[in-house]
Amino acid sequence: MADLPGDLAAALDRVTAGVNQDRLATVTGRLIDRYQADHPAEPGRPIMAGEQEARAYAAYRMPATYAAIRAVLDQLPDLEPDTHLDVAGGTGVAIWAVADRWTSIRQHTVLEQAPAAIKLGRTLAAGADRAGVRQAHWQQMVFGERSGPLRQAQDTSSTGSGPLSGSGSLPRADVITVGYLLSEIDESLQQQVIRASADAAGELLIIVEPGTKKGYRRIISAREQLLAAGMSLVAPCPHQLRCPLQDQDRDWCHFAARVNRSPVHRRAKGAELGYEDEKFSYLVVAPPGVDVSARAESRVLRHPQYPKGRVRLELCQRDGTAAAAVIAKRDKETYRLARKVEWGDGWPDVRR
Repeated sequence: MADLPGDLAAALDRVTAGVNQDRLATVTGRLIDRYQADHPAEPGRPIMAGEQEARAYAAYRMPATYAAIRAVLDQLPDLEPDTHLDVAGGTGVAIWAVADRWTSIRQHTVLEQAPAAIKLGRTLAAGADRAGVRQAHWQQMVFGERSGPLRQAQDTSSTGSGPLSGSGSLPRADVITVGYLLSEIDESLQQQVIRASADAAGELLIIVEPGTKKGYRRIISAREQLLAAGMSLVAPCPHQLRCPLQDQDRDWCHFAARVNRSPVHRRAKGAELGYEDEKFSYLVVAPPGVDVSARAESRVLRHPQYPKGRVRLELCQRDGTAAAAVIAKRDKETYRLARKVEWGDGWPDVRR
């Protein structure tokens, strides 16, 4: 069960404390409808067009997005990155997740189109326990197809970090996150953003999308583009071959993170259950020269099953195939490890 960091949860409570519950639920409902439509938004119309939308988005999406990104980061090898760039970061939840995973990060930068999201994100970050989150830079980014993914950008941080490096480019960073963005832009712009992100990534590029068939297809498209550009796959794929689920109509590669709903989260969604499952698809790649030898030998594609005296794992394997592995109780050590593994984990677990 994933929980927001205590300092972020407290900040969300503060910014939503004075919001009318019915109004919060109404605005959240509109945002949910827009997300579930799963097609590009109209150019120039960000999802968070105003303060109410930004607060509703923060209450409704930040817990689930945090859980998904944190689940992805937990599958990655230990690194000591110094800088992090979040592309179209909304209210900045990725910087909280990345800061929790890698304490070495000195500088976070968030690029976001909506001024309301930037304002709220900075307000939330101001009370963070981690200095890197408090001191994050926020820059406005506006999508524009004619001039590349960044039509214009301006520094909105109080300290200033300088302009972006030019039309269609992104500032370099050790780790770059692109979370839930591709579903909001058209295909040609997706390719431009992926290319710019790959060019700017020093160690890792992390892309997360909804765990729907369409989300998976966008991940597959990004995967093909990045492999063609010479990038190496880190996760979830244990190989660089064709995805074994790519041609299946009824199955696709996705994972899930269980989210513990806070009172404000339940109010925003009008929900009764104390949890929800956030399903997501993702891709992590590294540029040439970065060591990816710690990549998992295989990946658990579904919830493990436990027939009597055995564990059954559905695996994506290094030879490019998807197949079941059955571990019997008589194989004591392997069985013990299999009883602990979860959907989405590497197998054998590279972190053990």
